[in-house]
Amino acid sequence: MIKISKNAQEYISRLLYKKKNIHVRIFIKNFGKEDASCHMEYVHIDDVLTQEKEIKFSNFNIYINKRDLPYLKKSEIKLVKSDLNFELMLNAPDLKKTFQKNDYSLQEEINSFIELHINPFLFSHGGKVVLIEVNKKNQAMIEFQGGCNGCSMVSTTLKDMVEKRLLNNFKKLTKVIDVTKHIHDIHSYY
Repeated sequence: MIKISKNAQEYISRLLYKKKNIHVRIFIKNFGKEDASCHMEYVHIDDVLTQEKEIKFSNFNIYINKRDLPYLKKSEIKLVKSDLNFELMLNAPDLKKTFQKNDYSLQEEINSFIELHINPFLFSHGGKVVLIEVNKKNQAMIEFQGGCNGCSMVSTTLKDMVEKRLLNNFKKLTKVIDVTKHIHDIHSYY
């Protein structure tokens, strides 16, 4: 699996030292394609997804979407010195490789897209969207959570951001339906 050099582990531990319940997520954009890229980000333990594999290190955990694992088998994270400071460098030689099982379900693809391209914007308002299911009519049933639940702007967010992006990126989808039981409360952003 992923190898992390000792000095890179120490560096990550220092970065996370005072952050409670914060770990590292590694994810791939455009896996198996020529423009594939690998990224690291902080993730709160409450935001870890069920489809993510946990890899434990002494002072932190790394979470990776199970679908990304074949592309990261030979990967390595090192700490390298640049001109002014130190940087983490992730080397994933299989990133652009195509594997036999590249037929991920529509639901898996949508989940990944939501995590990478929609939720980062909603997190700034303390909210997120979760895909509940894709039904037989290829309709995406979604639920807004956190600050998005009961927010007075949720219909705009649904139409202008979530629905528009999902329908543009997934031609099989016919509709996006919000199944949230919206309750306006102190958690609602607006």
